Parts: sequence; structure tokens; C-alpha cells
Amino acid sequence: MYMKKLALFLTLCFFICHAQAFSLIRDTEVENILTNYVQQIFKAAGLPPENAEVVLINDPTINAFVAGGQTIFIHTGLITHIRYADDLVFVLSHETGHIVGGHITRGMIEYKKAQKTALISTILGGVLAVASGRPDAGIAVMIGSQSSAMGTFTAYRQSEESSADRVAVDIVKKLGYSLQGFTNTMNIIRAEERLNAAEDQITYWRTHPMTTDRKQNINHFLKNAPPPKDEKDFQRMRAKLVAFMTDEKQALREYNGTGINDLYAQAIINYRQHKLTDAFQKINALIVQEPDNPYLYELKGQFKFETGQIDEAVQNYQKALTLIEAPLIRIALAQALLEKGDKKDVSTALTHLERALLKEGDTGLPWRLMATAYDRLNKPDLAQYAMAHYYYAIGKNKEAQKTAEKIIKKLAKDSIAYQRTDDLLVRIKSNKKDD
Repeated sequence: MYMKKLALFLTLCFFICHAQAFSLIRDTEVENILTNYVQQIFKAAGLPPENAEVVLINDPTINAFVAGGQTIFIHTGLITHIRYADDLVFVLSHETGHIVGGHITRGMIEYKKAQKTALISTILGGVLAVASGRPDAGIAVMIGSQSSAMGTFTAYRQSEESSADRVAVDIVKKLGYSLQGFTNTMNIIRAEERLNAAEDQITYWRTHPMTTDRKQNINHFLKNAPPPKDEKDFQRMRAKLVAFMTDEKQALREYNGTGINDLYAQAIINYRQHKLTDAFQKINALIVQEPDNPYLYELKGQFKFETGQIDEAVQNYQKALTLIEAPLIRIALAQALLEKGDKKDVSTALTHLERALLKEGDTGLPWRLMATAYDRLNKPDLAQYAMAHYYYAIGKNKEAQKTAEKIIKKLAKDSIAYQRTDDLLVRIKSNKKDD
């Protein structure tokens, strides 16, 4: 049993994120705020800020990570647990430290070394057991060698975390944020560690240093740290996520005042509680206070759409688009227009979807809506063209290839649909070669 657990840990410890089915959160306001922070951090770290990309994962745990490239994945639980922008900036700076240090690529190399050592020890242990006639001797060799391999890999991962912390310190100071954000975050994580004390008794197997060790490593930087900043954008984002993602009663206890963020959270919570009159009353009061805030109209449009008030949903999404260019809002507007159903609205929806696809071409929803629009306009070939791209966007490559190969024969060779489908087939075949 011990060997099975150890082998499983060796297999999953570094690439566990790839085995999970992530549920992503898409929100224009939240993504724009997070991207702005990461762009500042990338610039301070000497990375091209235009390469900054964030992905928000629907997960209540406190976590953020990089998995290759320059994309930072952030759990919703991180934002709902922390209190200040400085806390967030430190975490994002830490993950940027992994990117700067090339830790993902180097980590893969170290992981393969550990995996190879573990495999060799298993073979040698089996040979010894057979040769000596003593299974216990073979098991001892296997456990001892695998423990050594895992210890080496774990020590390497811990050194990476310490290195990323040091990079984060430099970035935070350069941007003028407080290192109190590090202390705040470590205290929150430490509280979580206490809740999971049984799992933390053997720190040997952890890939991150304990929070107390991390604090000791950069303790001299924490002296005389200025107080954290109370930034408007961060607090607005946090209020939105707490209202949407956490327990309604708990969220109301936190946001029980009369300030703008309180009203923002209350409007969302009232909507979740099906108190629609209260929700719309609060969102309208917010719009009076901030008439040029596109995200308020987007939120009101969402409420109207989901309660079947399609005409008003369209009006609010259109208003939002006059204030900000946002592909996700265009997609929401297209969906509302499709619900209206007449031919003119369907054609307008297609126009919005085409514009949204310039930035959201790798996501499934706009292609699915486009297929619906073409179907309603009685253009089955174009509907199938859109479905081929939809299948590819959601990872169903076999269906994508089959549909694309069938439909490309029916498309005009000088059309955008043909060119896109031809490119799609090239990508699918290229992916097969890489596999």
C-alpha cells in the first residue's frame, strides 16, 4: 500500500493540474482588473506586458499557479479570501517569479529524473527480491530509493518557491505595494494549514515550504512595511466574486453597509435569492451613481436575460458596448438577440459574433451560437462549418475533423468559412503529429 501511494504521488505531484477538469469563470470586469495587475507586474519583471493572460478557475481553495507559457491561473477562492490588492499583487508576483525563472520547464526535467530514478529502483528491487528469495528486501530497496528520488524532487520544488518569493519581493517593492500583502496571505494560508493539520504533519512530502519557513526566509524585507492599499478596482472585483461565489448569508454579513461595493454585492445576492425587485432597485441605484460604468449595464443585462426580459437585456448589453469594447459582452448580446428570433436580429447577432471571434475564437460558446444563427437563417452548410469549430474549441477533435472534412467540400473556396475550415484541419493534423 505504501509503495502504491508513493508511486501515485510521483506521477501526480507536478502535473496534477492537468488531470483536473477545471471549471472556468468568464467575466469581463474581473478579467480586465486581473489582467491590468498582471501587466503591471510583467512590466516590472522585464516581461512583455502584452503577453499577460489570466484564467479564473471556479474553485474555493486559495491557489494560483502557472502551467507553462505566460498564463497565470487564479482560483476564485484566492480573491474571496484575501482583503487587499497588496495580497493579490504578491501572489501574482510570486507566480510571475516562476515564469521569470523558467521553473515549469526546469521542473519537468527534474520530475523526469525523479521518475526515472523511481523506475530503476523498482526494477532493482524486483531483481533483488527474486535473487535473494526475500520480498521484504526488494521492497526496502524500492521504498528507500523512491523516497530519495521524491526527496530530491521535493527539495528542488521548495527551492523554486523560495526563488519565486524573492522575485516577488523585488516586484512588489518596485510597484510601490506593501509587503504586508505577503504576511496577510501567509497568515490566511497558515490558517488553512491548521485546518488540514493531519496532512501537514509530514512536511517532507510538501512541494512548498511551510508558511513559517517562507516568512523566515524574507522576514528582513517585512520590517517597516507600509500599510496595504485599499484599491477601488480590487475591492469592486472582490465584492462581485464574494457575492456570486460564496454563501449568501455570509456574504451579506460582510457587505451589509450602504457603500457602492456593499450595494453591488447586495444586488447580486438579492438576485441569487430571487428577490428580483430588490436586486433591480439596487442595480438601478448604482447606475445613477456611476452612469458610465459598463459593467453595471452588463450585470443588469444578465439579470434581465436570465429572467426572460429579452428586450431590456438587449438594451443594457448595447449600452455596455457603447462604453467598452468587450467580446464577452458582444457574445451575451448576440445570445439575447437570438432569443428575440426575427431574421434581422439573427443577422445582427452574427455580426456581433464575428467581431467577438477576433479575440474569442478558441472558446466554444460563440461558435455554438453562430451555428444556431446560421441554422435559423436556413444555411445548414455554414451551421456545420461553425459546429466543426465548436467541436474543436471544446476539445472534441475527432468530431471536429469529421465535420470539417465533410463540410469543406461544400464551401466556396474563396470564402472565409472555407479558409477557416482549411486552417482548422491543418491544426488538427498538426496536433496529431505532436501527440
